[in-house]
Amino acid sequence: MSGLLAASSCRPHHGSSCPLHSRMPSHTRIPTRRRLHVQALFGNKDGGGLPNMGDLMSNLKRAQELVKTEGAKVQEELATAEFEGFSEDETVRVVVSGNQLPVTVDITDEAINQGPEKLSIMVADAMKEAHQRSVDAMKERMQGLASQLGLAGNAFGQ
Repeated sequence: MSGLLAASSCRPHHGSSCPLHSRMPSHTRIPTRRRLHVQALFGNKDGGGLPNMGDLMSNLKRAQELVKTEGAKVQEELATAEFEGFSEDETVRVVVSGNQLPVTVDITDEAINQGPEKLSIMVADAMKEAHQRSVDAMKERMQGLASQLGLAGNAFGQ
């Protein structure tokens, strides 16, 4: 006989002092099995079957078309947009496109007269500012696209 005894076979041998069942009330009974109703993950409103796959595919195709057309518009806008960045004293100006490509760098005589090391720092600062403005604009436009699709607000890092 195994080391674990069922409650019904234990009581005759150990009585009420059985270590396994001494804490169980005498009226405790093993619950009967219930019938489990399983529903598909993508079931319909009635709790069964598959959804209308035609509607699902139609909605997916519409979302793909929206991404394609609106995404192309966003890319066009960003490609033609320009963002400026300046050194702290505004003697250096850097312009980058919405695609973060450098467009122009303007350096005043005053900036040149500060020496090559200081000029290098000012150009780098202006580039960083212009780049950050471009990235922020891209995120903003992409969040607009995401909201049109009904995606979460932080889908693009915000």
